[in-house]
Amino acid sequence: MTHPISIDGRRSFLRTAGTLGASAAFGQFMVHDAVAQTAIPIGMTTGLKLANYGPLYVAARQGLFEKQGLKVTIDTGGSVAEPVAIALSGRGQFAATGTGMAVNSTLEGGRMKVIGKLCGALGMWVIAKPGTKFNSLNDFKGKRIACLKFPSNSVTSPTFAMKKLAGMDPKSAGVEFVEGPPGSIIGAVRDGRADVGVVFEWDASIAAAQHGLQVVYGFAEPFGPILLTSLMVKEDYLKSNADTVQRFCNALSASMKLIREQSSAYVAAMAAEFPSLDKGVVNSGCERLLSTKGFVPLNPIVSKQEWDMMMEHDTVAGTIRKSLSFEEMVDNRFAEKATADFGLKG
Repeated sequence: MTHPISIDGRRSFLRTAGTLGASAAFGQFMVHDAVAQTAIPIGMTTGLKLANYGPLYVAARQGLFEKQGLKVTIDTGGSVAEPVAIALSGRGQFAATGTGMAVNSTLEGGRMKVIGKLCGALGMWVIAKPGTKFNSLNDFKGKRIACLKFPSNSVTSPTFAMKKLAGMDPKSAGVEFVEGPPGSIIGAVRDGRADVGVVFEWDASIAAAQHGLQVVYGFAEPFGPILLTSLMVKEDYLKSNADTVQRFCNALSASMKLIREQSSAYVAAMAAEFPSLDKGVVNSGCERLLSTKGFVPLNPIVSKQEWDMMMEHDTVAGTIRKSLSFEEMVDNRFAEKATADFGLKG
């Protein structure tokens, strides 16, 4: 970050660097100020405050949006549907949330376009008391599962996994979902009101570090690539603001590249975004997330495989009325250009 130079600092600089050098340096500050004044203001809304949005947090904390001439404000909508509603209303421009929200909006006439991915794996884990046997999806049989309220992925993803990946009907298998508000899952497992819990980070690391529970299973491997969290804009906005969309995708690509090359930037951004978390929890959670293949994407390009898996997931889970095609909903032009320009893996 560039800080303003005091009057005394400028005089000292002039004396030591000479008139030509000082003029050049002062000119750089004037250019920086001009860029700051002309930066394009962008409203970016996420669904919830989750680690899924890590690349956005890194881009913001590392000044990568500013380098693209954007002044981005990131707000939390408070629900998975709210970011799309804000984008459609014009109160914001970019939305980051569950992919199915773009589909539902488009089906209802509020046409959205998915322009990139923020999370390409199901970063969700099963927690349980020590000694609990849990090696596969079949071990959900007969268990009480603590989760958030429908349509949270903590309900829909285990349901989909049991039905489609394990060939098991949850009701027939004696599975009971114990739904509750955010923050309730760990307590339900610890106190014996549920046998296992399905959680995201940071709850997985909090459960292990502070409540004597264990992380016994992860969903990323059985699911494979899936477009869990998408970057999206209103279709009309995309048509008239292509340059701004490209700049945003450039910053996102720069962030993904930095995370892979310098994981400490990811940890630092997460610690800053979640200041109430214990440092050990942040470190443990970041290690788990970065080691989960696809959670932090190699690039923002959306693949058809990821899209189709997400559509099948949301259709079975009941979070979308019907699926829409990859070709209709995804515009990869900007992510593809940014991926090439920043030398990211395709």
